[in-house]
Amino acid sequence: MEQLFYLPSTMIWPLLACLVLTGIHVYLGVHVVARKVIFVDLALAQIAALGTVIGVLLGYEVGTDITALYLYSLAFTIFGAFIFSATRMKSEKVPHEAIIGIVYAVTFAATILILSKSALGPQELDHIIKGDLLWVQGHVVIKTAIIYSIVGLFHFIFRKKFMAISFDPARAEAGGINVRLWDFLFYMSFGFVITSSVAIAGVFLVFSYLVIPSVGAMMLSDKLSTRLAIGWIGSAIISFIGVKLSWNTGLPTSPLVVVLLAAGLLISGMYRYIKTAERVSIAVRNLASAAAVVAIFIAGVFFFRKPAEDPLEHALHLLQSQASTERQSGIHMLASFPAQQQEWIPLVTKALHDEDSEVRKAAVDLLTKSRVASAEAQIVPLLNDKSDDVQQSVLVAVKTFGDGVSAKKLVEASKSEDDPEMQIQFLETALELGDADAIPAMIRLIQDGGIFADDAHDHLQSHIPISFSVKDVAKVQTWWGKNRARLLWDREKKMFVVQ
Repeated sequence: MEQLFYLPSTMIWPLLACLVLTGIHVYLGVHVVARKVIFVDLALAQIAALGTVIGVLLGYEVGTDITALYLYSLAFTIFGAFIFSATRMKSEKVPHEAIIGIVYAVTFAATILILSKSALGPQELDHIIKGDLLWVQGHVVIKTAIIYSIVGLFHFIFRKKFMAISFDPARAEAGGINVRLWDFLFYMSFGFVITSSVAIAGVFLVFSYLVIPSVGAMMLSDKLSTRLAIGWIGSAIISFIGVKLSWNTGLPTSPLVVVLLAAGLLISGMYRYIKTAERVSIAVRNLASAAAVVAIFIAGVFFFRKPAEDPLEHALHLLQSQASTERQSGIHMLASFPAQQQEWIPLVTKALHDEDSEVRKAAVDLLTKSRVASAEAQIVPLLNDKSDDVQQSVLVAVKTFGDGVSAKKLVEASKSEDDPEMQIQFLETALELGDADAIPAMIRLIQDGGIFADDAHDHLQSHIPISFSVKDVAKVQTWWGKNRARLLWDREKKMFVVQ
């Protein structure tokens, strides 16, 4: 209990961010629910995210060009506000919610298409959805609070017009209010809020802050001021619990707060059901029956789960999965079964030719760690792999299993390797395996100069019995021509000696 209420200083800003977010979203949620445009928040949030993504596509960097990306996001959101205000129809022949849903689907699809061309696509999409609430910084919270205060003041000054077009648009229009104009101003101010909110909390928590507290408060009171008070207080308490649990457990903050908000909404619904029931005993009985149905359903889901698979069999099945991440996981799991090597060696050796470089690397690492020397012949050809990480793992394998044959292949591979740093590593490994043919190749690298000439010099110097400088490479070239036929490898000293 003490741990639950202990508040590290690093949690102050996330909690204040929650209070700032709920303060404006609960109020705006009242309007959204009254207008019956529940998904307008999701749509505007996704439009804001699309603006950021396009800004990145056009050359701006996340974390560096903060202002530029914010303005891109804001511009897209204001444009979205224009679309939503312009498409509101008096006759409602096409429900406004349908148009909002279409806009959301299209912008979300466009975001995925754009991110598919980015190396960080999955991470960026994950950030858009979940936000970064737990690690929000103080200056972001302060800036957001200022923006929300301005929006709140704007709504307070023109509250009568906003309330009129949200709760009774027909009467507002009859009273001379330009509904379409004030619709645009509402959505535009909404856009300023969403642009800041999404960057902090992600799309789904922003949507939840907007809708769930307002709906829950509607169940508990019919008075607007009371609804706002309930929404603010309830959201603040739930947010505190969610942020603290996330901090203690490591669970994603935004999804956890959304689930807790939903739990609060469920409690509000049950309370209203009991309060408005003609007979409390019947209401309680019905709720108990519903709880029993839910319990039976959950129990049934777990009862019909797939029987637990033998761990080794499970790892082997993962290794044959269509998903590369599962194949990689399967290889990592097989490291726990050294006694059953004969069962998994063929499949892991086959994985050396996998289309995913991470899987190939994992296969090389496992065969090396398990000292499966018979796999060396299949591992060495990967010296020419396109992935530097795979090549590094192969070098470790060659050092582990290495013999004269592998050393010569290292020298050959260095000739076709474009990366001079990798060339040096190939030749250094060949030298450590006692292959004198790596000496002239290393001499050529020193003669060519370049930023890695010193590295080539240091590696070669440590394996031959003469001292020379980078500028005096001719000395070692003469030594090589004179003694090449009489060189022997001293394993203990890791040095070539003249016979």
